[in-house]
Amino acid sequence: MSALTNAIDILRCFSTARPDLSFADVQVLTGKPKSSTSRLLRSLRDCGLLEQDPHSRRYRPGLLTFELGRLHRAHDDLIATAERELRDVCARTGHTGYIAVLDGYQQVVLRIVPGSNPLRVVNPPGQRTPAIITSNGRAMLARLSDQEIRARVPLDYPKVPANSPQNFTELMARLNEIRRTGISDAADEAIEGVGSQGFALASGESGELIGIAVSYSVQATTEIERANVRRELGSMAAKLRRMTGDPLGQSIEQLAGLAS
Repeated sequence: MSALTNAIDILRCFSTARPDLSFADVQVLTGKPKSSTSRLLRSLRDCGLLEQDPHSRRYRPGLLTFELGRLHRAHDDLIATAERELRDVCARTGHTGYIAVLDGYQQVVLRIVPGSNPLRVVNPPGQRTPAIITSNGRAMLARLSDQEIRARVPLDYPKVPANSPQNFTELMARLNEIRRTGISDAADEAIEGVGSQGFALASGESGELIGIAVSYSVQATTEIERANVRRELGSMAAKLRRMTGDPLGQSIEQLAGLAS
């Protein structure tokens, strides 16, 4: 950790005002001994976090820092773009929306968009839920390979609500149906009396995968209202996939199924 901390101290010396630095600059800015500064600069250069001009011998951020920064921006851009579209859907339907990511076999809520209906379903950001019992969680799992899914789901299959897949075989059957139709929904699973519909979105640039869902009270919504949510999410999914370069290739029939 000491070496990592020292390396971070060096990387923080660079800024828009100081895009490149000499060995002496780094030593003055960090106050580190000459020998350790030299060793750290060499290591950072060799791993691609820094580059060294062959003529001036000055250092600048390397290609790896650019690539990491691009991934960070792509992640933020993907979520921000999805949240803007989700806000429109939630405003039109009155229901609450969520954006989540996978962590193992769980999903973690990143953003919440409250609905306007008096009866709201709210899971706070940071909350973890088994992805196998949510609509957007299963939609994200369905985007993974069978091998990746098997690696994420515990061999000792967790105890889940009655409406959820009760074992790995049932889970795979549900995920294959999502893959076939592009439709993922849940009812009386993560929260009793709550239903949801969701889909997964992947960035064509970074491969970042997020799950988007709209939730509602099972008892307080009609089938017509749930069909409207399905249409809204279908249109949103199609639009976001075009905007983000999502590699998922859906047929006209699947898109029609999402919007039916």
